[in-house]
Amino acid sequence: MSRSGSPLLSVQNIWKSYGHLLVLQHVSFDVAEGEKVFFIGPSGSGKSTLLRCLNRLETIQRGRILVDGTDIYDRTCDICRLRMNMGMVFQSFNLFTHLSVLDNLIFSPVRLRGMARSDAIAMADALLERTGLADKKNAFPEELSGGQKQRVAILRALAMKPRIMLFDEPTSALDPEMTGEVLSLMTELAREGMTMAVVTHEMHFAREAADRILFMDRGEILEQGRPYDIFEHPEHPRLRQFLRKMER
Repeated sequence: MSRSGSPLLSVQNIWKSYGHLLVLQHVSFDVAEGEKVFFIGPSGSGKSTLLRCLNRLETIQRGRILVDGTDIYDRTCDICRLRMNMGMVFQSFNLFTHLSVLDNLIFSPVRLRGMARSDAIAMADALLERTGLADKKNAFPEELSGGQKQRVAILRALAMKPRIMLFDEPTSALDPEMTGEVLSLMTELAREGMTMAVVTHEMHFAREAADRILFMDRGEILEQGRPYDIFEHPEHPRLRQFLRKMER
């Protein structure tokens, strides 16, 4: 639970469309502080759009999204401050290509949080050391492997000390070896109690790291539950069909 005693994130009957194309419909769920909630489902089911709605990168037409009790679509909501507490990691790395790894990590803490540059550098050094990237601090993104770029992207989000992390299929552009590097870091974050909302196609990772899994199709949440129940005793026919295809 959040400091106010309510869920850290509460999504209440949201709907989203692009013109006549309905992308999300009556989607509702809560995320408690420290909880790891994973979203699975076929491509085009609305998972990534949902994640982007959570920090108002996309606009919903109906419903409410509350972060620590604040309606993020209320006119009084400071969306910039909200996003500082909600890290997001995309499918593509979105690093600043003209900045070194170190400068990518310290840019937002210094510019947005007002952290002293020396303190930001010390924090960045600790993050890089922790993930085996200390020797890359002065490298530029073009000099990194895909797995290294994505780990830097995660560290850049962590440098803002967010209360919740959003991951939008962070391994979809990586080969199997690089995928393992990123999943290891995410697993470590999960074990440390980071609140996480994760869109993924990595079923084994979802089974091992999630507290709760939500299955989506055609913009709806069709089933949710603990990983064991979702994978071993799926109830909805569409979920059973999806899991059979993923096993092939």
